[in-house]
Amino acid sequence: MIARRAGLIAALFIAAYFAVLWQTAPAMGFTRDEGYYFKAAEEYARWWDVVFSRRFLQAFEDDEIKRHFSYNTEHPALVKLALGGFHSLLHEHLKVATPSQAYRACGFFFAALSLLGTFLLGRLIVSAEVGLLAMLLLACIPRYFYDAHLACFDVPITAMWVLSLWAFFRARVSSPGEPGRRKKIILAGVIFGLALATKLNALFLPPIFVIVALWMVEPGAVRLARGPSGGRDLVLPTVPWELITCAILGPIVFYLHWPYLWHAPFERTGAYIAFHLHHEHYPISYYHDVLIKPPFPLSFVFVMSMYTIPGPLLVLGAIGTVVALGRALLARVRPEKLVIAGGDMLLAVATLLPILLIAMPGTPIFGGVKHWYNAMPTLAILAARCGLWAAQAVAARAGEVRPMRQTVAALVIAVFMLAPGALGIVNSHPNGIGYYNELAGGYRGGARLGFQRLFWGGLARPLFDQLPRPGHVFFNRTNYDNYNYYQREGTIPKDVYYSNSAKGSIDAAISFEQPEHGETQGDMWSSLGTRPIAGTYQHNVVLNQLYVKGQSKSPPPAK
Repeated sequence: MIARRAGLIAALFIAAYFAVLWQTAPAMGFTRDEGYYFKAAEEYARWWDVVFSRRFLQAFEDDEIKRHFSYNTEHPALVKLALGGFHSLLHEHLKVATPSQAYRACGFFFAALSLLGTFLLGRLIVSAEVGLLAMLLLACIPRYFYDAHLACFDVPITAMWVLSLWAFFRARVSSPGEPGRRKKIILAGVIFGLALATKLNALFLPPIFVIVALWMVEPGAVRLARGPSGGRDLVLPTVPWELITCAILGPIVFYLHWPYLWHAPFERTGAYIAFHLHHEHYPISYYHDVLIKPPFPLSFVFVMSMYTIPGPLLVLGAIGTVVALGRALLARVRPEKLVIAGGDMLLAVATLLPILLIAMPGTPIFGGVKHWYNAMPTLAILAARCGLWAAQAVAARAGEVRPMRQTVAALVIAVFMLAPGALGIVNSHPNGIGYYNELAGGYRGGARLGFQRLFWGGLARPLFDQLPRPGHVFFNRTNYDNYNYYQREGTIPKDVYYSNSAKGSIDAAISFEQPEHGETQGDMWSSLGTRPIAGTYQHNVVLNQLYVKGQSKSPPPAK
């Protein structure tokens, strides 16, 4: 029954997830990058005003394109164009959202797509039940839930990554002459192009495609054969059409979607890639050490995964990855099981590759776990499969295997798998960026271990009601673009002014509990005193604090 109605169940849950994100987003402050992307979306949207005007032809001139697209060229344009589209629809035309909520709705949309992609891939490779449970497991990762609210790139690339895996493998397992095969192959190339148009991570999809394609080649297809001259020739299998399509359509979609590339594609694409090859390294706290520049510890990615992914997903996902590798190796030698071998190899490699890339000592790690979110959909599928195998084993132990008994066992195990993550979301929102799981000991455990508590100023919003008016405020990690949006929406009053420094004649300042801000905190104390009047706290762990001139120099008033 679940399998028959899986599509409907998935659709209902995805719609509910979007609604929950919509409802819970206003409680969350803007993260540092969001302000930049709000601004970029505004500037990109103005190009469309030129396109739909009497200046239509000028819109395609390089000077006009650079006027609108030269800002934030370190990321492709797709997400920022989508941000502008959601803003135009929801705020300007339908008037159902504030500017920031309209922008963030684009993030909700991509988060919903990531659940859809996880369901589709799980159903394609394993079963509809596994697809459903995997989708729920992804939705119940507290840090992922936090980032799913944001107008940023990490959740969108997760969505396009898993959709690319699904589209490629669906085309790969389709049979020659099968109805719709050509459309599946073309769709795989287009979705891969859209992934390239989302974020740099998509450049690492082709190695997965190639490995899976080779793994599904029949034994003996790669061999040495006697050639016409009497020597030995290397015989290779025919290159699958889905690989050819991805190699052709992917770059074409990437080029067409980004007007900034049109007049200088090689130079500007090279600059885009070079930016990430030489990316700035921001400080991050790890076991009480502040990591500033490479080489970074190889253990970082694995430790952070261990302490931020809910326990059942972590343990069953790790077991599932090992099992998938073993199954892929065993099935490879049996021609009738090459599809199984390919599916298991895809799940295992797509889980391990994003993690291993970030584990490399020279890779930037400043964003924490969000940089390997694209491993989470396949990890969730592997964990879900293990969980449902356990349900089948429990049902079998109870005697004769009956569908109803197996369904009840599956539902019970699913609840136990989902509960830690769901409870983590409830207990951490809206501060889920600093969530640590039960293995770490929660927020207190993360602080005791000396891990990063927060990033980029997104948790300051609850303090804005207590800012002095009028007053000059040092907002610290809340940048000017975010401050500007807060003022436009009335969250920060017009007579509260932005200060670039914690020194000098300021009336208030916000301190973030990050080790690299120690010097800045000293400047705040010198200007305002050492007693905060308010703060953001989670389970008695300090995340940030507000200092106000005068009030900070005396004890808090008695209540």
